Amino acid sequence: MLSTQMRVEVAVIDEIQMLRDEQRGWAWTRALLGAAADEIHLCGEPAAIDIVKKLLEPIGESVEVRFYERKSPLAIADKAIESYNNIEPGDCVVCFSKRSIFFNSKKLEENGIKPAVIYGDLPPGTKLAQAAKFNDPDDPCNVLVATDAIGMGLNLNIRRVIFNTCTRQSELLPTYAALQIAGRAGRFGTAYANGVATTMRKEDLSTLKAILSEKVEPISNVGIAPTYDQIETFSFHLPQASFVRLLDLFVSVCSISDHFFICTVYDMRELAVLIDQIPLPLKVRYTFCTSPLNTDDKRTAAAFVKMARRFSTGQALTYEWLTDMLEWPPKPATNVTELSFLEQTYEILDQYMWLSMRFPDMLPDEPRAREASKQLDTMIQEGVESFMSLLSADIKPQKPVEKLEKPPSEKAKKPRKSSILQSLLSRNDISEADLEQLREELNRNKK
Repeated sequence: MLSTQMRVEVAVIDEIQMLRDEQRGWAWTRALLGAAADEIHLCGEPAAIDIVKKLLEPIGESVEVRFYERKSPLAIADKAIESYNNIEPGDCVVCFSKRSIFFNSKKLEENGIKPAVIYGDLPPGTKLAQAAKFNDPDDPCNVLVATDAIGMGLNLNIRRVIFNTCTRQSELLPTYAALQIAGRAGRFGTAYANGVATTMRKEDLSTLKAILSEKVEPISNVGIAPTYDQIETFSFHLPQASFVRLLDLFVSVCSISDHFFICTVYDMRELAVLIDQIPLPLKVRYTFCTSPLNTDDKRTAAAFVKMARRFSTGQALTYEWLTDMLEWPPKPATNVTELSFLEQTYEILDQYMWLSMRFPDMLPDEPRAREASKQLDTMIQEGVESFMSLLSADIKPQKPVEKLEKPPSEKAKKPRKSSILQSLLSRNDISEADLEQLREELNRNKK
């Protein structure tokens, strides 16, 4: 997370179009408006130009725009791949679930192709190691199977981007996302001068062409999320309300201009629910709940609760305590399930390091945790190197590639209530008069 306190001469914010992201857009908005820099360089889609001007010009900031053309051509193929026999060196099969990664990797192995593998749960070192193998012309590993994680931050020698499907989480890919992924093919300065985008299945090719032909609409509003100061204000007016209740109220009563939208606070709320009964100061609770942690995994969620509970007792979260909780040292993975276990352990170590930067006195052993994470990264790399043997150990029957894969469980997208306030009022937590007074006081504070 970018510091708004550290003064610098120049700051560079990449992928500025992420301002539109429903979950993480607030982080880019915060960086854009809060970076303590004399000069800020923004890199990203032209779709962000208008909204950036609308945000900055009213506060006296000047915006200079420079356009850069793609230096290598990108074409859409006339034919789909259709068969794994048609996979060639420099190909990247893009999937949108871990399950699909495993399925396609296994299919390639059956056709005598050992692919490199990159997906979101892998540590940074493992991703870079797999990217290096794929990029190395002397390495026999010249095909890549990856999630859309390759769309940002990795330079890869890809000739063809092959979409395994044109849907993500049961919805068609938006044009800007499809362009971001397809654009990884034939990057200037890589081994391939010309990039090609296509699909695995014939019936998806026309869909991909239709998606990529659509114009990317200018971004009309950007994401924001509750800051600690705002939550503290709500807490002052509602001292008996839990942090979960404060989040619900914030989403319901805050008013914003047309240039902004409230990012989903689902992840923050899920973490808040996990530690709701643990006594913590509001500032500490808020910080814990902004952790970049996957709440869908029971083991990482349990570790998060244990960290919060230990913190609440005033006892330091030492390296010895951490490794005892993790049953350190870990064992090498012999199947995919055990590889996932190592990935979870890495995420817990990463969580410890994230918190240690914010509470160094309570989490004093960041250097030792970082060293442990490096060891674990190496172990995960070794597991991914023997990926096919791990798959063979516990691969489950998969459906044929001809059929569209089902989207992953969307646990994180629960149906929204028509009105959170209605729910609160029905429980007599706050009256209509109290609510109106709260709105008036918050509006006065804004002025």
